[in-house]
Amino acid sequence: MRRPFLLLLCILVTLIGIGQSELYEEPVIIYSHQLSGGLHAHSNGWGGTMSLGKYKEAHKIWLYSLDMLHMKHEKEIKSFNPVYDNSKSYVYGKLNSFFIVRPGIGQKKILTDKLRTSGVQVGYSWGIGVSAGFSKPVYLEIGYPSIPYDYLAVERYDPDRHYFDDIYGRASGLNGLEELRVHPGGFAKFALNFEYSSEKDRLKGLEVGGVLDVYPERIPIMAENVGELEGIRNKNIFFNFYINLFIGKKYNKR
Repeated sequence: MRRPFLLLLCILVTLIGIGQSELYEEPVIIYSHQLSGGLHAHSNGWGGTMSLGKYKEAHKIWLYSLDMLHMKHEKEIKSFNPVYDNSKSYVYGKLNSFFIVRPGIGQKKILTDKLRTSGVQVGYSWGIGVSAGFSKPVYLEIGYPSIPYDYLAVERYDPDRHYFDDIYGRASGLNGLEELRVHPGGFAKFALNFEYSSEKDRLKGLEVGGVLDVYPERIPIMAENVGELEGIRNKNIFFNFYINLFIGKKYNKR
């Protein structure tokens, strides 16, 4: 996953050089706020992001952000029932689905302004804050007594009882919501920002960076050292590269 990010950075730097080749002079409009939102893709999952910005000065913006995302274990492998083609896929050995909500504060520094309307504004940003993790137990459809099954039962996955031949497929994601567990932690992130909207009061661009989530205890996403799961370890520190695609607007607060 790291190589595509490095390749993308090289392409962006090249495009910026081309995009800034023609200068233009237009009145500078000063805004007090900006609001943006978009899609978030990282090394082990996906999600969404929102950000409110307050201009401290023309090239420095305080950011108040909220990220919501799904985090996978790097050892997850999609599995299927060996007999029933209509069954739903599942991840063998997965104990819990893990979600993260990140309210944070940070700052963005604009390094280069657009030198023409179709140019690219380049900057960097950092952020810190709370990383609130939520784990939800995985429920599966279990076949009884054995293949061919007589009936199916929805049960919480138990690595000591449920094996490949027992599992028909995954159950509804609504199962286990009442068993949600909270994992408080913290995060820090750093990113490069590329904004290329042709309209002065609009935002459109992408953000490429890395983020570190840290928790006091290991998050039980996968079963450990059980049968075919030998060698799998859960962790309490997650580092991921990410890309945000965002749109938004600039405005003056009345």
